[in-house]
Amino acid sequence: MVYAHACRMIELDRGRRLETERSGAWDREETLPTAVLPPLGAPEEEPPVAVVLAAGMGSRLGVGTKALAEVAGATLLERAVASLHAAGIEDVVVVVGYEKERVAELVRRRRLPVRLVENDDFLLGNGSSALVGARAAGRRFLLVMVDHLFEPECARRVLQSAAPFALAVDSRPGLCDLEEATKVLVEGSRVVAVDRRLEHWNAVDAGLALCSAEVAEVAARALQSGGQTWNAVKRRWLEEGGEIEAVDLAGLFWTDVDTPVDRRRAERGLVARAATKAGDGPVARYLNRRLSQPISLLLLRAGATPWVGTALAFVFGLAAAILVGLGSLWTGALIAGGLLVQVASVVDGVDGEMARASLRRSQTGAFIDSLLDRAVDAAVVAALAVAAGLDQATWALMAAALFGSLMTP
Repeated sequence: MVYAHACRMIELDRGRRLETERSGAWDREETLPTAVLPPLGAPEEEPPVAVVLAAGMGSRLGVGTKALAEVAGATLLERAVASLHAAGIEDVVVVVGYEKERVAELVRRRRLPVRLVENDDFLLGNGSSALVGARAAGRRFLLVMVDHLFEPECARRVLQSAAPFALAVDSRPGLCDLEEATKVLVEGSRVVAVDRRLEHWNAVDAGLALCSAEVAEVAARALQSGGQTWNAVKRRWLEEGGEIEAVDLAGLFWTDVDTPVDRRRAERGLVARAATKAGDGPVARYLNRRLSQPISLLLLRAGATPWVGTALAFVFGLAAAILVGLGSLWTGALIAGGLLVQVASVVDGVDGEMARASLRRSQTGAFIDSLLDRAVDAAVVAALAVAAGLDQATWALMAAALFGSLMTP
């Protein structure tokens, strides 16, 4: 039978470390998952396994396998694994099919901590991949689509459910293509209908589902009766009397990537999220970030690394210092230098935005960025002193300004 072939699995690779830090990175904030300990005497429950469906082709995206499609400088597979890891799931199964060798090479090169299992019948539909992944998990699992981007909080919210089958839905979808999305009818807290062509619906499927091990057998029966998609498995579960709990992700970031238009929309969303920092002041929040985001997006789409943003900020900063220093000879140079200082301030945010959006954060990048920032600060302060005239009062003010800039984190 077809579904029996879908159960054949080949373990291709397994790593133990997640490398979301790629060459060059510029972010000084790191968040560690909070450990929640069970009460004394309570039985320990084995954490769910994550199952990532990544066997299909990305023909509409103009790529081979969707897993390797890059969005804002990182592949869809890397993004899925990074979000799952940040949500606290360490055991990740990736179901591969089309171009499985290329996916295995990415896993090896990036040292992604995943298990690869092969679905020979991936062309039949993602229902067969769901069955392969479910049986590879062997217990309760969180199923995600590789072409869905989601912030870690989406997975955390779904993982809070104790239902045998919980589906992430969004009652207020903002980034997805509604024509392409799977529609869902929710009554109370339960999903009662799932289909792309639903006439009456009040939410969309967000691409994450927390399932008990029994879902694997339902998937097998759905495949046996001709239902070859993951949506067919959900409908079969409902037809057999099972309940699906709806977990609303309204307000959280997620989107799916099926077409080049989807990819561009997702990249804009990722850069916008990367440009949001709690420590930003009013100038950074309402002026600099609005100007830096298009620059970050342009550079990421051009394949640039955050190092390019770092270099640009440093060059603009030094050029501004030179012009300010020439202000002692020509007032126009002082004005131009002041404007260029503001430009350098805008560009200074680009490397961090690029690093956060492309999963390229590292302590090394943050250190070098900070070091160059302080060098530019010192150069601008010295240039101001030159423009003002190097008398005794100017020396004192320059020393105070340099000390203040060096003390700024």
